[in-house]
Amino acid sequence: MKKQLSVILFILLMILQSCSKDVGPVEPDSDSNNQVSFKNDVQPIFNNHCISCHPSSGDLDLREGHSYNEIVGVSASGYSGTLVVPGNAEASVLYKKIDGSGAFGSNMPLGGSLSANQIKIIRDWINQGAKNN
Repeated sequence: MKKQLSVILFILLMILQSCSKDVGPVEPDSDSNNQVSFKNDVQPIFNNHCISCHPSSGDLDLREGHSYNEIVGVSASGYSGTLVVPGNAEASVLYKKIDGSGAFGSNMPLGGSLSANQIKIIRDWINQGAKNN
């Protein structure tokens, strides 16, 4: 009986380990050891979630070719602080607007939120020096 139970548990364990769920495309995982690219990692987030409210006609232009110069080292309009402080996400208004803390009013994007990985990508990019790469 003990041997049969061991065999059944082993088979069950093997079945569970072999199961996988196809969840579609996954964004690249960002961590502080991997260099985050503004062009390849951050700008696509802006393109998909931000430019509908922050095109050229507003006070913040997050369109490709404009966004970097609009956010890095720039004073935040309406807030005391800088949008992106290279090397310090916690001091960056942009990061605090997306991290869900409510530190600077409404969370962005309005009516939604970025995924945890998208927030991490932006945080890591800022902490890595907010390079225009």
